[in-house]
Amino acid sequence: MMIGFGYLWMLVVAMISGELAYGETPSGAMVRAKDIAIVLPAQGDQHLAAGPALFPVAWWSDIHASFAATSVGDAMELENSRDDWRLVAIRFAPCQPLISYISERNQALCEPQLRLVWQPVHQQYSGRGWVAYADDRAIHALYRIDGSRVLGEQKAAQWRQWARQASTLNQAETLQYEALNHLIVAQVAAELMKLRSGLPGSGYDVVGERPEFSLPDRGRSFLSKLGPFLLQYARPELLTQLTAFSLPEGRDPPMIDEWVFVAFDPAASGQRLKAQALTVRSRRDGRILADYGYAARASVRRDESALQDIMDQANDEAKAELKDAVIWTFAERKAKGPSIAAPEQTHVAHTSCASCHKLGGLTFDLHNLSYLGDREISISPRVEMDVARELRWLRASLPNISGVVADQFSIGRQGSR
Repeated sequence: MMIGFGYLWMLVVAMISGELAYGETPSGAMVRAKDIAIVLPAQGDQHLAAGPALFPVAWWSDIHASFAATSVGDAMELENSRDDWRLVAIRFAPCQPLISYISERNQALCEPQLRLVWQPVHQQYSGRGWVAYADDRAIHALYRIDGSRVLGEQKAAQWRQWARQASTLNQAETLQYEALNHLIVAQVAAELMKLRSGLPGSGYDVVGERPEFSLPDRGRSFLSKLGPFLLQYARPELLTQLTAFSLPEGRDPPMIDEWVFVAFDPAASGQRLKAQALTVRSRRDGRILADYGYAARASVRRDESALQDIMDQANDEAKAELKDAVIWTFAERKAKGPSIAAPEQTHVAHTSCASCHKLGGLTFDLHNLSYLGDREISISPRVEMDVARELRWLRASLPNISGVVADQFSIGRQGSR
């Protein structure tokens, strides 16, 4: 069924009138890095805490229970109170691949996703200002975007169905899915651009801390707008996956050199978490090459031993893929890093948790977009390349809000003939 002209015309009218939050976005405004990769300060009193509206209380017990069966034990509970945890980064990924292997079709067959990074920060105020220490553990939460706000329930249901059937869609269905998807992505992108505080656009060009926090009043104003955005788009019922990692007890990463990764699916409409198996999928066809359990112990110099055992016992084809997909030794980091960091070559599901976290410049740090110790923000090459790819996709697919409206209007007119 083609997209009806009447339906799209109503969308156009809504966009122009501001009902879809496009009204305040300047015509022709360019999406920039800090619009879709928002880094918040690790110190000071301007922050968003892991309160129950964004982080249900039951999540803590589910996460702690998973770590209790590992070398982490109760360290996360003992070393960090819930009040320590704050939001340190937000990413809007407008085009997450729907096909589980590397394919050019993923340029059209993709979906938007919101990602939140939480980290525990200890801080105190002295005569010289805030002094903060960020512990070497973090929680990453991934959310689907609710398309019904833009499309209505019926069209959103069709959009979701096409997303589930992505690998089997024909050309006409792909075009229709893409048109609906662009409307949803444009909505979120426009709302993110509206969070800006009138500062020069060039201040948003490079991934890093939001420029608003250089001015206290601007920082408070920004958080007052960011909060409602997150309450809309990061509702627990929209959670698709949550991952966490932590050092065992203690706060000395170079000496301990061990991190534990766990992952969860949502349960009870996102109010609870259930343990998810850790896997590595094939870049070529998306099949699972390795299922290595519900927790992974890894270090800078090695990966989970169960994953090594699976590779040792695999057939030649699977062994070759796993060998290339995982950073098994410290020496391989430099050689394999560029491929794993490149989203066009490796989806996150195509490598191990630890491998993806070994790409940063600090050899003792497994963080990808967060703070560590008393250091400045650490940004992984994978994050930088993801954001660069996402900006290219956004600027090619949705060059400006007016262009998005015109494009969809044109598709609607063609579909009405």
